[in-house]
Amino acid sequence: MRTLILYCSKTGNTKKYAEDIARAVHADVLPAKKFKRKLIDQYDTFVFGGWVMANTIKGLNEFLSFYEEMKDKDILVFSVGMSLVTQQSRTDMISANILDLYHVRYYQLRGSFDFNKLGFIHKILMNHTFRLAAQQDMPGVPQSALATLKDHPIEYYDQAGIDRIVSVLHRLDSIVEA
Repeated sequence: MRTLILYCSKTGNTKKYAEDIARAVHADVLPAKKFKRKLIDQYDTFVFGGWVMANTIKGLNEFLSFYEEMKDKDILVFSVGMSLVTQQSRTDMISANILDLYHVRYYQLRGSFDFNKLGFIHKILMNHTFRLAAQQDMPGVPQSALATLKDHPIEYYDQAGIDRIVSVLHRLDSIVEA
């Protein structure tokens, strides 16, 4: 089984996850922007990973624009964001990205956050979010915690999520070889 891992990464979290999955299953890995239609016939399995902003998986629509040509292949999608991974957040992501219209396996992974790695526009958006949060009473979220986000990156790596994806890819590989 030949597998291609594609990713769309803003600050490096999704890229790291994609490269780690590729290493674990001996797959090829590419930034999604380098994916071309001619590659579809060369692979049996596709894995797409994208970062999340406002419940939207970045790069997913472009990837799924090739769905008709890939629909008979195995397709896995993972997203990387700061949301806690819960059944409700997973359901919300599937709905927001209309993944229920496609035959894909979906995995939600938790990512890190480093304000300093954001681009200018995203820093403005985050500053606005911080100001709004400071004006509202957010139960369970101390204002001091929000203030520290700008100066203290949050490092998180979802090893269990990666292990689930790798396990599924190994099972798919064993089915193809059988």
